[in-house]
Amino acid sequence: MTFDCLPTLDACSSTERPLNTPPPEPGDGSPSAVRATIVMTARERHGLTERAIDSILRNTACPYRLVYADGSTPDALRERLQARAADGSFEVVRVDPDLWPTHVRRKLVATVDSDYVVFVDNDVIVEPGWLEALIACADETGAGAVGPLYLIGGGDVPTRVHMAGGTLEWIDTPSGRVLRELHADAGSDPGKLADTSVRAPCGYVEYHCVLVRTAAARDGAPFDPEIFCVHEHIDLALTLAQRGYATWSEPRARVTYLATEPWALGELAHRRRRWSLETGNASIAAFCRKWGVADDERSFGGVRAFLREHVRLLDPLRPEAIGRRDLGVAMRPEELVQTRSALLDLAFARGYAPQDRATIAHHCDVAAILMNGGYRPCGRPFVSHLIGTAGVLVRYGFRVEVVLAGLLHAAYTHCPELPPGQKSSIETVRDVLGGAGAPLERRVRAYSRRGEDLDSLASRLDRVDEMSVDDAEIVALVAANEVDMMLGGEYRYTMRDDAMGADGLALVRRVCTALGVPGLAATLEAGVAAPSASPELRTRTLGSYRIVGLERKPMVSRAFAEFDRSAREPRPTD
Repeated sequence: MTFDCLPTLDACSSTERPLNTPPPEPGDGSPSAVRATIVMTARERHGLTERAIDSILRNTACPYRLVYADGSTPDALRERLQARAADGSFEVVRVDPDLWPTHVRRKLVATVDSDYVVFVDNDVIVEPGWLEALIACADETGAGAVGPLYLIGGGDVPTRVHMAGGTLEWIDTPSGRVLRELHADAGSDPGKLADTSVRAPCGYVEYHCVLVRTAAARDGAPFDPEIFCVHEHIDLALTLAQRGYATWSEPRARVTYLATEPWALGELAHRRRRWSLETGNASIAAFCRKWGVADDERSFGGVRAFLREHVRLLDPLRPEAIGRRDLGVAMRPEELVQTRSALLDLAFARGYAPQDRATIAHHCDVAAILMNGGYRPCGRPFVSHLIGTAGVLVRYGFRVEVVLAGLLHAAYTHCPELPPGQKSSIETVRDVLGGAGAPLERRVRAYSRRGEDLDSLASRLDRVDEMSVDDAEIVALVAANEVDMMLGGEYRYTMRDDAMGADGLALVRRVCTALGVPGLAATLEAGVAAPSASPELRTRTLGSYRIVGLERKPMVSRAFAEFDRSAREPRPTD
């Protein structure tokens, strides 16, 4: 069932309420009374929504009403939610897709007819007894807001404590009032904390999941429309405190923020918007005006670091590059760099930090050692191709980790025969890349597995939005590799054919558009029509080679496939 955002949700008939429970009078004491209305909003992506809803339906025993705020929901997910809501287990309420979560909360809180409203993000799963524990805490303490024990995990990352309540410290200084915030018990083992953690008042809780006393917030004041990107949870606690209500932490209620679940390419744009540094700074400025806080690193260094790093840790592009107009422009041949110094100059011109440039310089040296004596089929040094691939990625604003993968993308497939020792040549290369599972090793291994075979990725051309961000990075690396060979003249001056077919180009175009670098795809499309040199100017060599003595030896290493297979296969147990 889908409803426009009307002045009150009471427009819904009683048969549309979860558990087929008619709306009670607030606080009537009936065992079947709905004491809490759960309002779920999209935090930073949509792909975990159904999992979050299912956890509530499965793990909540007391009567409740669950409302999903449908704003920017993708069409396919919206259709599934509407179909599922037909059984009355939850409701879907349409809201303006441009509204931020706190704007939705402000809009919907006035429509709640239960004692409590619980705001929960759509990337959180709850444990049995969570709602009952939150309600009991609010009933017994008179709290205005109650937060659970927040855990964080997902994917292959072990679950840890995210926060057991937050603390606030106010410090008056000559330059203004400073506010320091701290997540209690962050990083702790949840099992160990369960034995020692007890219900207690705290400075603030978070919107991953928070129960709020409806009467204390019905007028919408705790949901300041100008504090909408960051610190809205602290504004809630401070506003409730002004009204005489304390905020409590209740560790008997446990929820897990699925922060480390894999991300899909189609979710990237929403994450970028949600954690925009510009909107974050606007929220910080409003918070400072409202609460008299000095806007400096002491108060907001941590939250600004979060804004910078939260997107950077996932996004293949540097936050500083996103939205630049020249990311939509095709490269000119003269923009292609082929030397270490030219690559570093380009990184400087494109705004890469000194530490990033130093890291690129170091890995240029690693590439030169690994590819020593190697040549491309066109006759240029192999390392020039690697530097060119990295330069394409720098030109289009990819973050340094992706640039390094481009710089060393052939380390496994073209590694040299190193002197025999305790390790094989390929194991030595693995360690040079940081060791098994290190970010650079993981990227180079993934490219070596799939980067030269776009068919497996192109087969999902009609489902690009569902592609993982990791796979999107592989496509970007393939595109940069191809651009170097095109602009570097490799296709024109060898007998090699352009290996990328129509489906591959279509995949690159869609992925690059989703990443925000359509110019990278446009470069490939422009290069496809470039004429080849006359036959007498082209080399007869099809593959890369090393010169050993007076002979050319094929450069491709046959060891990677077996090495990679053995690394992936589980070892037999005794």
